[in-house]
Amino acid sequence: MAQFFKAKPKSNNVKALRGVEVLQLDHHLKGVVKANGQTFFVDDVLPGERIDMLPASKSGPAKLLKRLSSSPQRLEPECEFYQRCGGCSAQHLGAAEQREYKQHAVAALISRLSGFTDLPKIETIYGNEWQYRRVARLSSWFDKTTGWQLGFRQKASKQLVAISACKVLIPQLSELIPALQLLVKAWPKTVGLGHIELIDCQPQTVCKIRLTKVPSEKLELQLKQFAEQHNIGLQLHTEEQRWLVGSDTNYTLNEQQLNLAFTPGDFIQVNEAMNQQIVSTAIDWLQLNKSDVVLDLYSGIGNFSLAIAQQAQQVIAVEGVAAMSERVMFNATRNDISNVQAFSGDLEQAETATVWENSAVTKVLLDPARAGAKLAITQVAKLSPSTVVYVSCNPATLARDAAVLKQAGYRLVKLALVDMFAHTEHVETMALFER
Repeated sequence: MAQFFKAKPKSNNVKALRGVEVLQLDHHLKGVVKANGQTFFVDDVLPGERIDMLPASKSGPAKLLKRLSSSPQRLEPECEFYQRCGGCSAQHLGAAEQREYKQHAVAALISRLSGFTDLPKIETIYGNEWQYRRVARLSSWFDKTTGWQLGFRQKASKQLVAISACKVLIPQLSELIPALQLLVKAWPKTVGLGHIELIDCQPQTVCKIRLTKVPSEKLELQLKQFAEQHNIGLQLHTEEQRWLVGSDTNYTLNEQQLNLAFTPGDFIQVNEAMNQQIVSTAIDWLQLNKSDVVLDLYSGIGNFSLAIAQQAQQVIAVEGVAAMSERVMFNATRNDISNVQAFSGDLEQAETATVWENSAVTKVLLDPARAGAKLAITQVAKLSPSTVVYVSCNPATLARDAAVLKQAGYRLVKLALVDMFAHTEHVETMALFER
């Protein structure tokens, strides 16, 4: 009889580590543990605590098995969904302490990866730690017993957790969740409910509902009645996006007296107060005058572009999404601003730089996504502007890109930590570079 070779499954020889000490927190507020010559990262722990943990491999992430001692800084989380919902993973620590740990971790990260070792003192910009978020996306799933359910995704999981309120949401958004849950609960599975997005904006709160199938007239009528009852705008997204109630979404930058229109689904900063702060800080750091030609990369709908244009000779706004570039020009017209040019192009492609290479750019602002500006920053360095303001939601890629500017002869003059996402592992960072 023929015999076939069958490989034995690889055994995981990683064993639980017991009684190890948490040394510090990284910039994601994960506990750092060193054991057996390896480094591990653990959620929901604080420096000084001793824990039992199970590594996923010989280094890297590890699962908390048991906390053997508690730090004096440990707090009882305020949210009933803490540790089930994957959103606010840092509620076991006070907001001020969160900022302090993030500040130290960001400084260490930038020193290690950028080559800038003599860092300026990091400024801290913060506001309300609760009820600050003006955008939320509710996921959905269908349960055979209870019908459609709404909630947030669990951390590092495809599973969802049903919620009835959210403490970091603007109150009017959080208060809509139970009403929406009641609305969708009785819908049949065939409706094909996707996600629901809530946006606090002007002239009214907006609810955007994603359906995979075209709704019946009866369902559309129900949605219109719901929107009118709760005094909200409602946009339906099937094959196309269309308004059932309402027709406009916009927000205001009060200090600059600007009003910016956007479409539900466009990127806007989730924390309105902190967005105003980063725009005002960027304007202050750029030290603009009427001879400046400013390049705004990853410009979005013009959040920075229009404020800069008020004080500069010209702004060149570049964004990867064509619809966003169109929105920049629409918003410029809306605010009677005529010294803005908007272009669309992939900022990870060298040819995109041709739209600004012949311009006498004097200063640059960039606000990239988490991946950073790996290619664009080299193009910026070639322009040799006097000033670069970098706004980042990922200090690791900021540090990587800062190394390019250091090599090009720039110095790091200012650093700021913006507490855009209190009680979460995320952080917004601003950096000012001068040639």
